[in-house]
Amino acid sequence: MTTEQPPTHQRLSNAGTLPRFVLLIVLFVGIATVITASLIEARTDPDGVGVGCGLAAGGDPGLSDLDVRVRMLDQQSAFEECVERFVPVQQWWWKPGAVLLVLLCAAALYWMLPWWKGRQSRVVPVEQVDGHGKLAATLAELVTVAGLRRPPRFVIAPAVPTTGAVVFGRLRRYTVCLDGGLVARRHRDREGFRAVVLHELAHLRNRDVDITYATVALWRILLLVVVPLDLAYIATVALPGTADTYMATRELSRVAHHVAMLAVTVVLVYLARADILRTREFHADLTARRWGADVRLWEAAAGSNGSAADSPRSATWRLAAAGTSVWHTHPSWAQRLRSLADPGAVFALRALPFFLTGATAAIAATQMPALLSLLGVTSSGENWVVAVVVAVLVTTITGLLLWPAVTHAALTSGPAPSGLRAGLWVAVGLIVGELAVGRAGSVWDLLPEQPAFLLLPALAGLATTWWTAEYARVSATRPTGARRGWPLLVGLGVSCFVLTLWWHWWEAEGTTLAGGFLAFGDLVNAFEQSATNGQGYEGPLLALFPGLPLLQVLSDSPELLWTTGALWVLPLLAWLPHRAGAARPRPVLPAAAIGALCATIATVAATAGLRVWSPVVAGREQSHFVSNMTWLMVIVLGVMWLAAGVTAALADRCPLIQGLIVAGTTGLAGLATVAVLASIDGCVRPLAILASSCQPDPRAGWALVTLLMPPTLGLGVFLAVAVAALGTLTGTSIRRFRGAASTQRAGEDPPVPVHTGRLVLRRVAVAVPCLLMVASTTAVSVDDFRSATSASDSSTALNLVLSEHATSPEVRAAQVHAWLVLGGDERAGQVLAGLRELTHGLERLLGDGSNPALTDWALIDTTLRPSCAVISERVTDARRYFDHPDPRGQAAWDALLTRAEQVGGDCTFAIEHRDSDRYLAAIRQLLSFEDDLPGMLESISG
Repeated sequence: MTTEQPPTHQRLSNAGTLPRFVLLIVLFVGIATVITASLIEARTDPDGVGVGCGLAAGGDPGLSDLDVRVRMLDQQSAFEECVERFVPVQQWWWKPGAVLLVLLCAAALYWMLPWWKGRQSRVVPVEQVDGHGKLAATLAELVTVAGLRRPPRFVIAPAVPTTGAVVFGRLRRYTVCLDGGLVARRHRDREGFRAVVLHELAHLRNRDVDITYATVALWRILLLVVVPLDLAYIATVALPGTADTYMATRELSRVAHHVAMLAVTVVLVYLARADILRTREFHADLTARRWGADVRLWEAAAGSNGSAADSPRSATWRLAAAGTSVWHTHPSWAQRLRSLADPGAVFALRALPFFLTGATAAIAATQMPALLSLLGVTSSGENWVVAVVVAVLVTTITGLLLWPAVTHAALTSGPAPSGLRAGLWVAVGLIVGELAVGRAGSVWDLLPEQPAFLLLPALAGLATTWWTAEYARVSATRPTGARRGWPLLVGLGVSCFVLTLWWHWWEAEGTTLAGGFLAFGDLVNAFEQSATNGQGYEGPLLALFPGLPLLQVLSDSPELLWTTGALWVLPLLAWLPHRAGAARPRPVLPAAAIGALCATIATVAATAGLRVWSPVVAGREQSHFVSNMTWLMVIVLGVMWLAAGVTAALADRCPLIQGLIVAGTTGLAGLATVAVLASIDGCVRPLAILASSCQPDPRAGWALVTLLMPPTLGLGVFLAVAVAALGTLTGTSIRRFRGAASTQRAGEDPPVPVHTGRLVLRRVAVAVPCLLMVASTTAVSVDDFRSATSASDSSTALNLVLSEHATSPEVRAAQVHAWLVLGGDERAGQVLAGLRELTHGLERLLGDGSNPALTDWALIDTTLRPSCAVISERVTDARRYFDHPDPRGQAAWDALLTRAEQVGGDCTFAIEHRDSDRYLAAIRQLLSFEDDLPGMLESISG
């Protein structure tokens, strides 16, 4: 018997629960790794020497762990040396062994759960109670209906009077347990019996059992073993160990934040797991119904369990019922009956799965580095691996939620699901997850120091989710017969690439910037001096637009051009008319043409206005050029964002895609205009930029395009997503206020006859911007690749500075003490010993009164030169140590090393070159140095 296959979109929707389970498993393993690693580190380093190395580096643990990490960015080698020298060595296999032990415990529990459920004291095989074999024959028939290649084992729980069943098992060895009440009533209600069994067999056909029980096993081990061990360590070791010290308040805050994070994680995981299980129940019902299960089972159950459901209820009661339903692992019978009557209810987009996906992914991202470090992945590699894992899981989960919903709406001509609403919930989830972990903030504050940076990865989550929904709609409404398999993979691939880039930025730089370690003033000044070749800039642009340098830094990536270009080029190609009889009018092409015209006019007008407003000054040509080009870039961006917002507000469907298409074509037109003006500079006097005579130079225009293209068509198009969201919300609100809101239908667009000439024009209008974008992006990528070896790393443009938070006297004293104990005192002593050795050598040579220390170069070379070389070596070694945590101490430490280095260097040079004057100067420096040493040492010692 051939089992009927479910529709493709239903299979996708059911498969979407698998990556959600995988995300939970990644989170479980990550949390277990972090907790076990911290316990092992506390066991091997009970005195907290590792914390002392962070203090010696100038970190303030009273602010945040991020403060300590940032202060070690340029002192990494000193920190590693400190840890290697002073922190007790732990065996390499301890941490991996602890994680493996947790996984083995989970595997053992996974193996034992089916045994415990199917123990002989609770269940009996069907064969023992089915003397005539009729029950076994019925069950075998149902297994055949379900199309299972390997039939499960059937048992009966005779002591259970209910009329349900449950399936459990491990590794393809599954058991279906029938309640005693169900077996007893099978003769009275044969169809009800068949429906219950088919529902359980549907779980097997949908492969629900293995991943569910694996997740349950990991969850229980984490909740009942790992977390209690962590809390026990905190209560018995961490808090008592820091009591009555400067770390007491900080440790209490850290523990409170840690416990709150665990509590939030537990709640989110429980809600996610319950939502996944409810979804799988719906799909099992649909599968059983497709196999012929009688719907009267659900009708009877819904009627008996919800007879009062039809009575009027207050809004408060309905809200409370909805709030409590999210905690249940099984949907109510009324909900299950509605899903059978209207399968679209299963595909409807709900806020909870998207919110939980974002929040769980954000928390999992903070736990994965601990696991990756055990695998030997470098810190830079960790950022990419975390970004890829987060992006793949988030885009796969959201894509398999959105694509079936859009496809079902298109097949039934139902209302189009809102990708904007789903994307907003993903963004909110990402923000909540990051705030719950608090890695970009301090232990005292909920928000990071610069919370605006957190909006960028959240915007990436919004953009990819919203775009996926609309691209699915574009693909689903293509003409009948068009291939619809590949757009899913292409759409998810583009979304994954976009989210990967932005999450990598967040992992590598964003958390540090959000922590408040970026000096905007210094960054603006550095950008100003670099862009103008030291001429500086006089004008209001950078003051009015201080984010411009950051815009340049964030957009300095050809990959961002490719991803943002794909966001509007792919949908535009999907709308490319294929034949005259099926061409569909799209308002996006006229809007794009209007936007391109506005960008051209605005660029030309701005160029003419800037020439009058800010004429060229002799000697400051570079500053004038940078000013003009920056203003033109800002104007092009403004026109792009305005066009995207207006288009999204007026769009009746796919507002994001239409807004991005208009923004992209508008930006292309603006840059093309800038390139033309730069190429013919001086040929049109009112539009001249620098040149005083007409000398066309296309290379100058292209060089300008390569400079302005990344921030405009890269980051600018990406930020247009936020503008499109505001425009869509504004347009929707206005239409609702006017009472003109209409339900958008997702069915296929009807064909509209179009003449062949117009069809060719439409094809050209689509092909030209697509080809220009691809060609220019390719050329920019090639130029970037060629200059990659000679260009400095873009991250150096970020001027990271230490936090300006005041450090308490207690913490400062602890920092100085750690600095002295862990190497500062030793290195200072070594430098002083070298100076004393040189002084004693001089005293020995001057002892007989013949002054050989001044005249006998051979004796000086053998007696004093080694001491001079030792001083230089010890100063070099001391400079590899941490900077002094106290500014006053750092000034004294730097003065000590500088003067000692000068004495040693001058002494060595003078002896090698027999330079009497420099030799005597070195001796005088040594004598005066000894007079200043006590004050320096006092400042260094705090």
